[in-house]
Amino acid sequence: MNKKIILLVFVIMGLWSCSHDEGYGGLASISGKIYGKDFNSNGFLVNEDYIGGVKVYISKHGETNYFDSMDSAYDGSFKFNYLHKGTYDIWVFGDCDYCSWDQVFELKTIEITDKRQEVVTEDFVITF
Repeated sequence: MNKKIILLVFVIMGLWSCSHDEGYGGLASISGKIYGKDFNSNGFLVNEDYIGGVKVYISKHGETNYFDSMDSAYDGSFKFNYLHKGTYDIWVFGDCDYCSWDQVFELKTIEITDKRQEVVTEDFVITF
């Protein structure tokens, strides 16, 4: 009888000590907005505002392959729901044919430390 109790205690402890990798299945979220700056062929800023339709990517921190992506809403907002605790990379690509600088992408590393945390990032600023 004692062996069964000891085995049951170890099984229960093993279930409580399980941890989850970064990714979907949790209760946390990461949200933010995309702010765009539009430059003309002379390199002058002609318009700037929050923009929709920009692809936003998310991956585990340090991995090059993303596990999800979404387009920003009309007001530039995005939100990744149902995340576990962990460290994530979120990035967007800019596309400015006339800019004298090369903006390939903007990357932010976000850490979720609580299973119900709602992280709001600073705005992503891209040129197009």
